[in-house]
Amino acid sequence: MLEILKLNIKEDAQKYNLILNTFELKNPYNLLEYYEIFCGGLNDLICFIYYCSDKNQIIIMPGYIKIVNIMGRIIDNYYDFYTPYGYTGPFFNNNVNKNEVISFWRNVDEWMKNNNVVSEFIRFNLFGNSIGYSGQLLPTMLNVKGKIIDKETQWINFEHKVRKNVKKAIRENLESKIFYNNIIEKDIKDFYDIYIDTMKRTQANDSFFFPFEGFLKFIQNNNFFSAICTIYLNNIPISSELLLVSNDSIFSFLGGTKEEYFHLRPNDFLKYEVINWAREKGKKNYVLGGGYGYEDGIFKYKKSFFPDDVEPFITGRKIIDEKNYKFFVEFASKERIKNNMEELKMNDISYFPLYKKQN
Repeated sequence: MLEILKLNIKEDAQKYNLILNTFELKNPYNLLEYYEIFCGGLNDLICFIYYCSDKNQIIIMPGYIKIVNIMGRIIDNYYDFYTPYGYTGPFFNNNVNKNEVISFWRNVDEWMKNNNVVSEFIRFNLFGNSIGYSGQLLPTMLNVKGKIIDKETQWINFEHKVRKNVKKAIRENLESKIFYNNIIEKDIKDFYDIYIDTMKRTQANDSFFFPFEGFLKFIQNNNFFSAICTIYLNNIPISSELLLVSNDSIFSFLGGTKEEYFHLRPNDFLKYEVINWAREKGKKNYVLGGGYGYEDGIFKYKKSFFPDDVEPFITGRKIIDEKNYKFFVEFASKERIKNNMEELKMNDISYFPLYKKQN
C-alpha cells in the first residue's frame, strides 16, 4: 500500500518522524531539518510511504514535486519530481525483499502517471538503494567512499603526499578537537566563521551561504547525526568541517580552511583525525564524496586518502509522460533560440529533465 505525506503539513511531518523512529530508518539525509535548512525547505516536499507485506518493513522516499517551469514560463498542472541534494532516494531496511522494492517503484510510477508528473530524477546513495529501479540508471560522477580499516594499514594506504602533509601538520603542533553530542554554540560558530569565509573566498554559489541559525538548529536538534572537527594552531581555529553521522558511516558535508594557514596542511590533518575518530566509534566508512566535475582536482585530493575506495554516484532518470516531455523540450528549444542559446537535441543526456537545461 502506498501513502503520500506532504511534509510541510505539521501532522504529516509528525507522522514522518514517527515512521523514521518506529522503523529505525533515521539517517542524516532523511531528517526534516536537513531538507528544511540545506535543500530548499519543506514546501513542495512530499514523501512516498510504501507498506510492505511484512508489516515490520517499510520503504520511504522524500522528494520535491515542482510545477514545470521552462525559462520562467510556468506550465500549470504539470510537475517534475526530484529527490533532495545528497545521498537520498528510497530508504529501507537491509532485509527488505527486492520484490518489495520493485513493487514500490511500480506503485510510485502509477501515482506519477495519475498526477501529471512529467519527469523523475533520483539521487541514490552509495549503499545499493538503486536496486529494482524502473527507470534509467546513470553513473554521473565518481565518489570516494573510504573504508575504515586498522590504523597501520590505513596509514600505508594513504598516498605519499597525504602522509607527508599529516607529518608536517603534526610537526607544526596542530591540534584537533571533534565535537559530538551537545555541541555548544561557540564551537558551531567557530566552524561557521571558517566555512562562510571559505565560501566568500571561493566565490561559491549563493545557495551555499546558509544562515548560522540554520546550522545551529540542525546540529543542536540532531546530536546523534552531526559532529564537527576543528583544527587549531595555538588555540586558534584554522580549519573545520561539519560531519554527518549515520549508524555505520561518517559523511564529509561542509567545511573550510583559513587561506593563510594552507601551508600547514590542516585539511589533510583534519581528514586523518576524522578517520581515527570514526574507527574509535566503530564506523565502517568515511564518505568524502566527489568533486565539482568528473575526476577534477577536488576528487583527486579526496581519492588520495582512499585510493582504492571509489564508487560511481548513480542517478535515476525517468520520463513519465513521454508526449509532454517531448513537447516541453521542443518548446524550451524554441525559447532558447529566441534568446541566442543553442537549441536542444533530444539525445542530449547532459541534463535532466532536458527542458530545464540552463546553458
